[in-house]
Amino acid sequence: MKVIHNWIGVLSVVCILGVVSCNKNDNIELISPLYKDLNLSGRGNLEIPVLTDNWHIESVLYVPSNEVMLDKEGNPLTLGDGTIEAANGWLALKRSEDNKLIVTLKENFDVSNERKFAIYINDGSHRDYVSIVQQAGAEYELVKSEYEEIETEREIYVSDEGCSSITFTNNTSEAVWEPTGYIFEDVVESSSFESDVYGAFDWTQGKNIEISMPELLIDNKIYWTDRCLYREGPTTTPYIKDIPGGSKILVQPYSTLKLRGEVTYCKRVYNCTFTIENTSSGTRFETSGVWTHITPIATHTISE
Repeated sequence: MKVIHNWIGVLSVVCILGVVSCNKNDNIELISPLYKDLNLSGRGNLEIPVLTDNWHIESVLYVPSNEVMLDKEGNPLTLGDGTIEAANGWLALKRSEDNKLIVTLKENFDVSNERKFAIYINDGSHRDYVSIVQQAGAEYELVKSEYEEIETEREIYVSDEGCSSITFTNNTSEAVWEPTGYIFEDVVESSSFESDVYGAFDWTQGKNIEISMPELLIDNKIYWTDRCLYREGPTTTPYIKDIPGGSKILVQPYSTLKLRGEVTYCKRVYNCTFTIENTSSGTRFETSGVWTHITPIATHTISE
């Protein structure tokens, strides 16, 4: 852990705001200088010894905006005993049994902004601080995937959703082959990732990340095997990729043929756990969520 000494400006702001005392005669330290100014990249648990028994956290200041940070209930972030989590989801504070301040930080995914905040300690007579800078990871990589299907959610059903009707008229003396894929041109395959876990989608940093997902197996036959775009919410792709070159039907001479379509779909739902690595720091974390996949497994062309 690298110790830094560039927080004079921060302390000046704090003195102006009156958050901490700047009395030059008050030279009692509650935090060793070794732990006052800390810098890290990636997530981590920082163990900070406090040089007194009777202490509490009176406030936490987010330095870039000079705003007092809040807890999950919307109150200023303070701590006497136990554990408390900030409303932002990436910071938690704990007082350990051996009188240490444990600062737990989740990943910073914003490459354009480092996190800067100061924790203010009070023992009833004196005030002191810990200032922390957390750099963002330059890049993240998926290193492990685990899947478990929620079998009760699997459903196979028939629907005309996305299907249209089409009429072929052959006014010639010869039979003509006509493509039928246009009936299904609006039929789509849907992939949807959902998660309420902190950073579940932020680690992609806006990049298009495709993930190999479990193949669709029905009665020992593979109906689907592919990669899906890892993005929050639904992503759809056309089911028929090559309409003119796909299925065709023979239209007899001097005849009219009207067709409509139906599709057999398979819906399945998986619990997913992904292990992500910060390639800068080497730290890893897990994120989890639910993947819902709806894909056509058969099309039906019906003559009317």
